[in-house]
Amino acid sequence: MSLPRLIGLRTYVRDVQVARAFWQRHFRRQFKLQEGVGWSRIGDVVWELRPGGQFCGTRGPHGALPVFAIDDFGHARGYLLAHDIPIVFEEMIPGLNLLVFLDPDSNPFELAQETDPGEWDISQRKALRTKQRQDAPQEQPVPLQGVTELTIYTHDITASVHFYRDLVGLPVGLSYFAHVHLVAENVPVVLRTTRWVCKAPENLHGTEPIWQVDDIRALASRLQGAGYELRSEEAGVSVRDPAGVKLHFRG
Repeated sequence: MSLPRLIGLRTYVRDVQVARAFWQRHFRRQFKLQEGVGWSRIGDVVWELRPGGQFCGTRGPHGALPVFAIDDFGHARGYLLAHDIPIVFEEMIPGLNLLVFLDPDSNPFELAQETDPGEWDISQRKALRTKQRQDAPQEQPVPLQGVTELTIYTHDITASVHFYRDLVGLPVGLSYFAHVHLVAENVPVVLRTTRWVCKAPENLHGTEPIWQVDDIRALASRLQGAGYELRSEEAGVSVRDPAGVKLHFRG
């Protein structure tokens, strides 16, 4: 039996045309329009822009964040700052430089550049965290190379590990820096703690992952047995994880 596979991302926006223009202009990502929904294939994942998005009341990292690979952290950072795209979190750790930015609807997304751990310099991290790092303004957009990770922010890491490991069926890999890494078939899933709370969690907002599983009946039975409320959908079911992130499952 194979592991769950990430097959889709569903991002809610107020205006699909505005969102399409944002991703095309700044990240060279084109979304086709079909029946009012924008969609783009990035690797083996179908990414949808759906109307109806509403601000949930927080601008910090929260919910499910697709992590897109980039070539140059400094270029990306310089471009976002030069074009007034909000950066709400940034970090440099051995092997990885990353930042979280907001789209026009305050939905968070992450950009990450893999680096050589042996070349990590703590002084660079200190300059970043103390707002002393300066990156030259850039005019060339930031191309997205693919979804390399799915980050899920949670207020209860223990409950989230139980949910994704024991119910969804994602084995636990490495755990460090207070993060828990799990393994899906085609993308790592990283659970991170957060202090940010949506003030209106019922609003359509953020990005919802869509998973394909081998035995959706068995999954539904495990989730219901653990007390989670499922909603039937045309091709499967949906459920909210312990942090309130809505997930879709297809058989």
